[in-house]
Amino acid sequence: MAVSWYAVLALAATALGATIGPTEKQILEKSACGRVWVTVHSPEIRLAASVTLLDAVELNWDFNGCFSTPKQIGLFDDRPQSWDNALSVFRVTTSEGHVVTNMSLGEGTLPAGWATGAGVKGPQCLWPWVAAGENAEIQAFNCLKIQPTWMEDAGSKINNLRVGDLAIAGTHNAGAWKFNTEVSSVSRDSFVLCQDRSIWGQLVHGIRYFDFRIAYYDFYQNEEARYWLNHNLIRVRPLVPLLREIRAFLDVTKEVVFLDAHHFPVGFYQPDGAPIRPVHAGLLEIVQRELGPHLALANQFGTGIGTRGPTLQTLINADKRLLFSYVDNSIVSQNSWLWPILPHLWANTNSPTELFQYLDRAIASSPQPSARSPLFSAMAQTTPTVLDILFLRGSLRDNADAVNRNVTARLATRWRTQANIISTDFFLGNDVVDLSIMISIERASRL
Repeated sequence: MAVSWYAVLALAATALGATIGPTEKQILEKSACGRVWVTVHSPEIRLAASVTLLDAVELNWDFNGCFSTPKQIGLFDDRPQSWDNALSVFRVTTSEGHVVTNMSLGEGTLPAGWATGAGVKGPQCLWPWVAAGENAEIQAFNCLKIQPTWMEDAGSKINNLRVGDLAIAGTHNAGAWKFNTEVSSVSRDSFVLCQDRSIWGQLVHGIRYFDFRIAYYDFYQNEEARYWLNHNLIRVRPLVPLLREIRAFLDVTKEVVFLDAHHFPVGFYQPDGAPIRPVHAGLLEIVQRELGPHLALANQFGTGIGTRGPTLQTLINADKRLLFSYVDNSIVSQNSWLWPILPHLWANTNSPTELFQYLDRAIASSPQPSARSPLFSAMAQTTPTVLDILFLRGSLRDNADAVNRNVTARLATRWRTQANIISTDFFLGNDVVDLSIMISIERASRL
């Protein structure tokens, strides 16, 4: 990886904003060369017959291209000052790699007032910190962070970027994070749940693109209650409360959010494939009611086929900071405020090797000159086969673990100049949020 974007990454906001220089205490990430970062291990770890470790903290490093590689890496519960304060220490014998610790992230409570509403602006650390260095010296450190206001924090640098030129962290099947049905409230499931955090939590961590799979069930008496977020044919959570989480976040920040109605697995189409227009109309009415004040209408902000869309500054000046994409262009053609189909680069494979071969080619050739949307999303996850599910071969968590570290590495290198949206499962298992912020700033510096 290039060395130029290392050193100091993120500075916590101060009461005076960014008009004064940072103190040493405010630096959340630092390294003269190379980089360390914290992620969360997606699969559970069996420690004994009846004992499992959930959400183990992972320590990651990449010192490729550096003159020397630190000899050790450690886990800390506060900003690293001395190796005497390390919770655990591991030898480093390669220029890049990772280690899974025996400590759990725990509840992952959102810090700095962001648990239920607006908190302190700027990046904020959760408890896990990582440091690398020699026996007596700490050469690099970082923390697992939230990035609730990263677009505003970097606004002076990135606001002239068009939305299609941003690097954006997204979540695949964003609403499939915990069941909320009449029959289940399970928080972990092998082949349905794809995320570990609520929509609010994803937003606070820095996710800005949401892949929604919306279903309609007419057996509910209340029309609003008929719309759900699904994973394929499985109901997971009611839609409207999740829209309200997005609305609440937009109300208290100046961030831009991309919502994608990517798939309608149940209730939206006749057996012959014809759209059931009243069902689509009901969904659009709900979206306009819940998110209307923030909707950036395509017929006002669209910039034409093959273009990269409006700038962030245009959306911020108008205070219209939600772009709503819709996968059915027959519906889009009758509702000009909708953003058209957002291309999804989907490999449809359960092989990590095939996934990355496909994405390397697809991202390199994107965006297509004829694309109606200014955005495109790399679906950076493998897809279980029917036999995988029937015979319980692996899980979505195992699949994500086999992919997420390579997603981080690819985004930092091969995908760095071309990627737009990177959508992943169990996003805490990769470093896409922080990398996307760095890359967006890097791209803006070339304008």
